[in-house]
Amino acid sequence: MDIKDYKILWHLDNNARMPLPELSKEVGMSKQNLNYRIKKLIDNGVISHFSAVINESYECSSNYRVYYRYKNVDSKKEEEIINYLINNNNVIWFASLSGCWDLEVMFLSRDLMDFNNLLKKVNEDLGDYLSSYNPSLSAVYYYFKRDYLIEKNRSGDFSPYYKTIRINKEELTKLDKGILFELSRNCRQSNYEIGNKLGVSYHTIKNRINLLEEKKIIKFYYTQINISKIKYKCYKIILKLNNPRKKEEKEFYKFCSKYNFVTYIIETLGEWQLEIEAEVKDQDDIVMLLKDIRNKFPDIIRNYDIIQINREYKLIFYPVKKLK
Repeated sequence: MDIKDYKILWHLDNNARMPLPELSKEVGMSKQNLNYRIKKLIDNGVISHFSAVINESYECSSNYRVYYRYKNVDSKKEEEIINYLINNNNVIWFASLSGCWDLEVMFLSRDLMDFNNLLKKVNEDLGDYLSSYNPSLSAVYYYFKRDYLIEKNRSGDFSPYYKTIRINKEELTKLDKGILFELSRNCRQSNYEIGNKLGVSYHTIKNRINLLEEKKIIKFYYTQINISKIKYKCYKIILKLNNPRKKEEKEFYKFCSKYNFVTYIIETLGEWQLEIEAEVKDQDDIVMLLKDIRNKFPDIIRNYDIIQINREYKLIFYPVKKLK
């Protein structure tokens, strides 16, 4: 890994579908060399996946997250639990944790009643091995560029790369669903390649993708980076707040976002109200961030905890069942 590799990762993280000529110009290398570098990053496991991130609210679905704590779980039983969640069609993401929780699981549900039934089913199947669980609804996501990759300083303005947007229900055509499925599998496919698979011209694919982007059904194009391969770790600071006023909240978000290793700020409805996700080389950076937050906003913070995300086991941006 050298500075060119990190530049490639940074640009692809901001737009995984960036055309090769444009990316070539940005990083200052030939398309042939760039292709070789990207392939090497994939072969070495640094890049796991290129995907379109789909706005689930177009079909009135929502993401619900649940934190779990194990009980009487050995390695064999943990493997069984992991396989259970991998094979659960309503689980779109989950990861193992260190800290006050052992698992974080994200469910895709039509509504609160559907989520309640899913939660009951999981507790019925796994309840003997779970000492506690904590459901929460992620109300708003603020996603920031991985500026630490190129050691880029942030201005201090609160300018997330993406903010959660709710949209009206949309009835998609079979072609639209096919496009979303292909882009979720590999968003670096060309319009021509997708058109060949779906039996239409690349002009049709280009026009439909533009429309899906305009309607915010496609949120953005995401590169899944295995940060452990570049010697980074992912942590979360979970915060219980003392009902900050709007002005205080704005200042708080602005303060946190100036750290170039902060990748998400998530507003949640549940036991705690906020999560700050960061990717760092050393846990000391997280401890420093938390200390800075407590010194700057002592009246806002009621309680806090730190969680490390050890490993992601599943990530699906567009479940196949939607095609049926």
